[in-house]
Amino acid sequence: MAAQLIAEATAGGRPTRDVYVYVYDVAAEELVLTGATESPAAREVGILRVPYGSGVTGWVAASRQSYLVAGDLGGDPHFLAYPGIGEERYDAIFSVPIVAFDDDLLGCITVWATNGHHFDDAEVPFVERIAALVGATFENVKLREERTRRVQASAGLAELASMVVSGSSAAQTVDFATELARSAVRADIAVTVATDPSGADRMCVKLVPSTEPHPRALVQAARDDLLAIGQEIRSGSLGWHAAGQKVTHALDRIAGAVASAPVRVGADELGVINCYRLDSTRFTMHDNAMIATIANNASAALKLALLSDELSERNSLNWFLRDLSSGRVGFDELRRRATSIGLDVTGGCVFVVGSIAAQATSGVDVSALFLGSGLRDLLLQMEVLPAETQYATMPYQTVAVIPRSEDDGSIDALRLPLLNACARVRAAKGTAVTFGVSRWVSALEDFGDALAEAREAMAIGSTLDNPNGVFTLEDVGHHLLLTRVSGAGPVRDRYATAIARIAEYDRVKGTELLETLAVFLHFRSQSAASRELFVHRNTLNQRLTRATQLGGLDVLASAEWFPLQLALKVHQARSGVMPAERRRVNHTYPMSNLAGRRVDENATRK
Repeated sequence: MAAQLIAEATAGGRPTRDVYVYVYDVAAEELVLTGATESPAAREVGILRVPYGSGVTGWVAASRQSYLVAGDLGGDPHFLAYPGIGEERYDAIFSVPIVAFDDDLLGCITVWATNGHHFDDAEVPFVERIAALVGATFENVKLREERTRRVQASAGLAELASMVVSGSSAAQTVDFATELARSAVRADIAVTVATDPSGADRMCVKLVPSTEPHPRALVQAARDDLLAIGQEIRSGSLGWHAAGQKVTHALDRIAGAVASAPVRVGADELGVINCYRLDSTRFTMHDNAMIATIANNASAALKLALLSDELSERNSLNWFLRDLSSGRVGFDELRRRATSIGLDVTGGCVFVVGSIAAQATSGVDVSALFLGSGLRDLLLQMEVLPAETQYATMPYQTVAVIPRSEDDGSIDALRLPLLNACARVRAAKGTAVTFGVSRWVSALEDFGDALAEAREAMAIGSTLDNPNGVFTLEDVGHHLLLTRVSGAGPVRDRYATAIARIAEYDRVKGTELLETLAVFLHFRSQSAASRELFVHRNTLNQRLTRATQLGGLDVLASAEWFPLQLALKVHQARSGVMPAERRRVNHTYPMSNLAGRRVDENATRK
């Protein structure tokens, strides 16, 4: 409506002038015809789009300079005809830009002179003054909107602080904080990935409302990608660190600008808040400060919830498993805590992890399902596992710790009752349940690895075509290898962790341990590797020894070569870089003969 009034005021009722007013669409980088005087182009209002930099109007927009074509339109290098809008009735054209105080383009006013008429010398300056007034008006409106937005953001921060003080749940607080961050900085998408007091990680996504202008196709594509990542978090195959990386990778290809802030309390990293704009409008320093303030409030809420949760769950299995997984508690303290919760660690045990699969089996929206203690109750009711089994429940997983001696028979004896439980859940809820089972372990020092193994088997099993079942790592090992090679759905294991630790050491210290390891794994011979790297064998041995210490794996052991080489290739593919030395000579070491190449191990160790 305003653009139409501007067009009519500029024409001043003169039948020899047609005026078009364009508004700049930043996301599409096009000028949209939003107002026109009575002319053949009037029916194109809201439809006609001029590409930025194209034609007279597009050139004026790009250069921020007025431009006049006094005659011979077809001979002007900037003129571009648009058939169907009656341009044959014009002899001359000029266009002036509408810009804000900070030189941001708002639009253009384009004036046409009909056949037999021309512009006088004062006409272009007159329209330039109109454009300046329009720009100032737009700027004032923009400033008022900015003030209103900041007032709303301040009110939102006050409410967020109130939620933290009042002890609102971490889930509610993070959800509110994510939407506040999106709206406060005018982002199209806001994503928070964070740890959860219950022991699981979570992701919260907020999208621009459909009532606001935005590129719907891009937002929908982003939503689909984020839902897939959310399913991986629920299945336990992704923690918040890895999920944050996948979110960044998924949205980097469509986002024009990004701002982020860590959710951190002291040295404790609890998560991250990312805000994305799909156009190229950058976030200001005020925007970044706002996101950081919101993240600080969210981190306080999470930390309080974690402390409260720790107090309420002290002397429970959840408490024990969380410390077991974190690796921050010594084995003597873990043994004391196991005793306090009545967990017998002297005879060994098996870990079972159950979760709703990432895929529905009967059209059920698994994102809406929340088993909580329901799976534990079902296992107890059906007497699936031995009576002395202890259970821990989390939002998306149930963990069972089964005291079991090596003489209790094969782990396969657990399969049949667990498969029966899978069938019962599918019949009752219409969705698949995946169980991961660890190997039997006897030493407390191995409990953490066994729990991770059960979770890993469950995570891989949940991605299979038929996720309803019971899996060990032996069952899904080939799927794990294929997953790593393809780069889809990464699962962190000790080999990937070892490679990551060595890579981080190289980054911090400026060394080339990963490069050395790559060469050695290719040749599988210390002599050949030292010749290739032009280093003494003692130097090579020192590097490999350091890599062994960092990774916690004996890189000279032939049994470790194949999985290490796979993990190394996946790391190189995901990081997008080749080892520095191989890049200089423009070749990399192939994956050929990974498993079949035979080398004298004794010669290798000489």
